[in-house]
Amino acid sequence: MTEADSKVRDNISAEPTKAFFVDMLVRDIPLEQAVLDLVDNCVDGAKRLATQAERPYEGCSVEITIDQTQFRILDNCGGFDVETAREYAFRFGRPSGAKATSHSIGQFGVGMKRALFKFGRHFNVQSATPDESWAVDVNVEEWEAEQGWSFPWAEFNSEKISTEKPGTDIKVTNLRPEVSLKFGTAWFVNSIIGLIKSKHRQFISDGLQIAVNETRIDATNIYLLVGEGFAPGTDIITFESEDSAPVVAKIIVGVGPSTPKEAGWNVICNGRVILEADRRSVTGWGLLEEEAGRTLIPSFHNQFARFRGIVSFDSDDSSRIPWNTTKTDVDQDSIVWRQTFQRMLEMMRPVIDFLNDLDADIDENTREKSALLDFVTNASPRRPESFLVKTNFTAPARGSIVKGPKMIKIQYSRTVDDVDFLQDALGLGSAKAVGEACFDMILKRQRD
Repeated sequence: MTEADSKVRDNISAEPTKAFFVDMLVRDIPLEQAVLDLVDNCVDGAKRLATQAERPYEGCSVEITIDQTQFRILDNCGGFDVETAREYAFRFGRPSGAKATSHSIGQFGVGMKRALFKFGRHFNVQSATPDESWAVDVNVEEWEAEQGWSFPWAEFNSEKISTEKPGTDIKVTNLRPEVSLKFGTAWFVNSIIGLIKSKHRQFISDGLQIAVNETRIDATNIYLLVGEGFAPGTDIITFESEDSAPVVAKIIVGVGPSTPKEAGWNVICNGRVILEADRRSVTGWGLLEEEAGRTLIPSFHNQFARFRGIVSFDSDDSSRIPWNTTKTDVDQDSIVWRQTFQRMLEMMRPVIDFLNDLDADIDENTREKSALLDFVTNASPRRPESFLVKTNFTAPARGSIVKGPKMIKIQYSRTVDDVDFLQDALGLGSAKAVGEACFDMILKRQRD
């Protein structure tokens, strides 16, 4: 074997074909999540422009157009420059030297590319900053047939953005058949609206305007009830690191309106909702005692429809946040999550105990006569952002609140024949009514 032959044999190509790589990249991500990834990029742009005002994203907007022929997302959130486009934005994964957005929610470096390839076979990306503008135009089939992995620059010609109106304009056409079918349905569009409403509610509440097919999206909100001697528990845990930014975990547990679909744990990472009203064992529900130490947490039941738990993780270094790469769940192996989870269980228990007491009070006194239910119903709703200091969950003990005169239940047994006789004689419909009528007659006789 010659030296030349040896060199040839030493160089075995392991490069993936582009078509294979693209197929693997987009295979496991739901279409809805791909849309949310692009919205996340817009949010990161808005974060770079944020002010110190009460509504820091006021003036920032995102417009999404979805139909069976195209997907388009347009924002006025500052755009990104040529260097970022050339060196980082279109790379598959995030290079070590990539510029980081503080408090980012799009840190994994795959969202935009994955969405573009997921949607269709042709995409055009244009962006403008106050200093420059650029464009990329890719026919995917032609690109897959070419050598190399670079994308060609194109002429900037957007009518919606410019150096005077910085932002990013992304358009995908020649949609995949299955994507075109979904994009053309009202239920899919409504699903996207609902997801953005919940997943990005904090940013919308803080002034970011998002519209889908010209329908402006309003934020959903979580409310916890507060009254005299009745307030959520709050804890704040800081996870320090020698070589990166700390992570601050804030846990709030309490009682809200009786709405089963809103009950459970909400997990928020750098402002982005990851889990909403979660009632799985991942967030503590249905854990056996041996798994949770001495803390026994029951499986979710409708008697816990008032439970509200919010845990938020915030860090300038978003790689330390305990979420998965698709931002659809928590990273259960994360040390930050595991330590926070134990505290969640501890704070959850007293709320569960109170809701059990509330359920027992309703069973004993009926919903109409339950003093504890009346107290909870009349409590004032407040948003979780207003709870800023560490405090334990507080709630009135069962029996400490009286609605009208204090009541006591009387129970006794008599023969069926005697009870039936009195029931017929008094014209009553139940044994309970017989007992109450007899008590009232004797009480009246004694008082008279």
